[in-house]
Amino acid sequence: MHFKAMKKILRYLKGTINCWLTFAGGKGAVEIIGFTDSDLAGDSDDRRSTSDMAFYLNNSLISCSQKQKTVALSSCEAEAATAAACHALWLRGLMIEMIGADARPVKLYVDNKSAIALMKNPVFHGRSKHIDTRYHFIRECVESGKI
Repeated sequence: MHFKAMKKILRYLKGTINCWLTFAGGKGAVEIIGFTDSDLAGDSDDRRSTSDMAFYLNNSLISCSQKQKTVALSSCEAEAATAAACHALWLRGLMIEMIGADARPVKLYVDNKSAIALMKNPVFHGRSKHIDTRYHFIRECVESGKI
């Protein structure tokens, strides 16, 4: 099993030998900016949302989208899902570990005003109490200065 995985990795590296990421500037000059958007219940079969993310590492774009594991009850909940925050924190940690970059907060742009208010406001409201605690992870990241 491990041998198959290693062969797959080596094939990938051989196929992408001319591809690379360019980081402008010297040590500590890395800036991560993320953009996220999601469609509420976009899959007509199971009504799950798709989260689209695009992250810029200086001049390099990395993007991914994924179908959410739970059915969101509102677009605010879909936007407040932690997929983008977790990806941003992973990229931040990777840059710190690989090139010794400064631990700057990740700029994360969200196009939903209610999701932004939910992330910044530490008070629980009756309107947001149905959202499970795992969706409030991003609020902790904002409060601690990571995002």
